[in-house]
Amino acid sequence: MSSTKLVFSVAQAGTLTSFKRSHTATAVQTVGLFFGLAASAVAAPTGADFYKGKTVTYIVATAAGGNYDTYGRLVADYMQKHLPGSKFVVKNMPGAGHIIGANAIYAAKPDGLTIGTFNTGLIYGQMIGQQGVKFDLTKMSWIGKVASEPRVFMLSTKSPIKSFEELQKSSTVVNFAVSGVGSASYVETKMLVEALKLPIKLIPGYSGAEGEMAMRRGEVFGTIGSRSSFESFVANGYGRFLAQVGGKDKDVPQLSRFATTANGKAVVALIASQGEISRLTAGAPAIPKDRLDALRGAYRSAMADKELHLRLAKLGLPLEPAIGDDVLRLVKTAMTQSPETVAMLAKTLEVTDAPQKAESSLTEVLDKGREIVFNGKDGQKVQSKPSGSRTQIMIAGKEAKREDLKAGMNCEITYKPGPDNEPASINCK
Repeated sequence: MSSTKLVFSVAQAGTLTSFKRSHTATAVQTVGLFFGLAASAVAAPTGADFYKGKTVTYIVATAAGGNYDTYGRLVADYMQKHLPGSKFVVKNMPGAGHIIGANAIYAAKPDGLTIGTFNTGLIYGQMIGQQGVKFDLTKMSWIGKVASEPRVFMLSTKSPIKSFEELQKSSTVVNFAVSGVGSASYVETKMLVEALKLPIKLIPGYSGAEGEMAMRRGEVFGTIGSRSSFESFVANGYGRFLAQVGGKDKDVPQLSRFATTANGKAVVALIASQGEISRLTAGAPAIPKDRLDALRGAYRSAMADKELHLRLAKLGLPLEPAIGDDVLRLVKTAMTQSPETVAMLAKTLEVTDAPQKAESSLTEVLDKGREIVFNGKDGQKVQSKPSGSRTQIMIAGKEAKREDLKAGMNCEITYKPGPDNEPASINCK
């Protein structure tokens, strides 16, 4: 019934004036309420609206180069594509086996404008309360993970060892490149070496693609990491796979075949569980739900983008994504380990050597400062490998790089005894 007809039908009952007043007032209120609600519905911002004109910092907790950096940049590119009006900027933040980058992501303002990626070795660090860990992975705002990746033993083709059995029986110690203490590379290599009694010496400090370059130079002869990271290296004839942990590939023997002790089997099973979670993306705890939903939506669309699929396929990189709370469940499952396994991890990661300080001239500087030689406190020769990202270098009171170091410089060197005696600081006059 129209309002006109209604008014006149009531007027015929002798109540035209009073009804007109009340009806008009009610109609105005109703119309006003309708348009008010409509205006509110139009004006109410969504999580996606928040990102229009905003810059999102995407932290990659390793140096440029290598698959963590590659995946991180691809994720940032395609999240930007599927979050209209946003701009993603990648920031590499290497150091301490990804701990520095992960701490920065966790401590960021929970506004959804800082997210990033780090490796699964941090699960190990949190499980044992490793020094330097300032995050809680179970409280982070999980956005997604790109892949599941098996781990592999890879040796350089410059090594005469051609099988895992030969490695086990080798009378010569083989140098293996690993990332910083606390990284998945370091923890997994150390656990496997100890559990399987392998003749391997860990050489820490290699991040990104530095390990492969070191193998080509003959500095080291092997490494352990995700299979996809080394596929092209092997395909180009520089390396060979000896054994694999997890995955369904049939061309490489499973490491579980060679684990004959209870401890060895437990270590292999633990590492296999980490392979389910790879190339993570997360933000600080308590990102507002609408913004987190927008980030997860952009991530989901990115993972479904056919162009991304083609790029990953061209690079030979796997894609097996999971989104949001599904990743959190995987993380919690990986962190649920027996007390015996946690104790084993703690023993693997314990660092007992205190830092040493030496005042000495640099007797040798090799490979553009990648290795230096000086006399330790006891007068014995020390061969040390400064890190390009972790070692703080000062020359004549000014910040410098390792390539600026020269033989004959008088320096105060603080270093931690170990396979590479990596300096924390070098202060030269």
